Amino acid sequence: MASDRAQILITAIDQTKAALASVKGNLEGLSAAASKVNGVLAGLGAALSLGALVAAGKAALDTADNLSKLSQKTGISVESLSLLVPAAELSAVSTEKFEAGLKKLATGMLEAATGSEASAQNFEALGVAVQNQDGTLRDSEQVLQDLADRFQAMPDGAEKAALAVDIFGKAGAEMIPFLNQGREGIGALKQEAAELGLQLSADTAAQAGNFNDALDKLKLATQSIGNQIIASLLPALNDMA
Repeated sequence: MASDRAQILITAIDQTKAALASVKGNLEGLSAAASKVNGVLAGLGAALSLGALVAAGKAALDTADNLSKLSQKTGISVESLSLLVPAAELSAVSTEKFEAGLKKLATGMLEAATGSEASAQNFEALGVAVQNQDGTLRDSEQVLQDLADRFQAMPDGAEKAALAVDIFGKAGAEMIPFLNQGREGIGALKQEAAELGLQLSADTAAQAGNFNDALDKLKLATQSIGNQIIASLLPALNDMA
């Protein structure tokens, strides 16, 4: 029995060697192609590499995927978010803080509309409505712009910081530089982001999400294959040991 398992192991090792040889050949070809690409980029005077391009592409995918999910959580369209997030960054507000603030804003709006007195008072203190005349929730971006106009008109200080935290959560104080731009200033920042080609469509963001989901499933499938290989080889390896 042990000899049969050992023979299976030897056969598997031989097949693995052949597969590794094939992979090595493919990697050598890929390396040569990458060198050519790097050479072209260097000739263009670009401080880029194949690795940097791949990393940039993956980062763009993750950004688009994240915007799609954030849009579902805040009710703000992907097209607007793809410009608002860079606009916030131009105002020295990190993406993480800005996204956290938008989520808290959406939550606070819903709470205010459904009877939370504390949440309602936060918006009433700034004279900003969270509901349309028919009782439906207003667009989150419109509320954000109204709030920005109010914050722009207020002097900086403890009261403004406290209101920002009440409405935008822990990220509120960090968002003040962005809010101080007012509606017009935010619009100008969004226009600048659009001119830089940063606007994304909802379809692109959704496709990025689907692709990332497919990658996650591929990782799980690879792990499953590894588990099956180990389960098959371990008996023979234990006998040999």
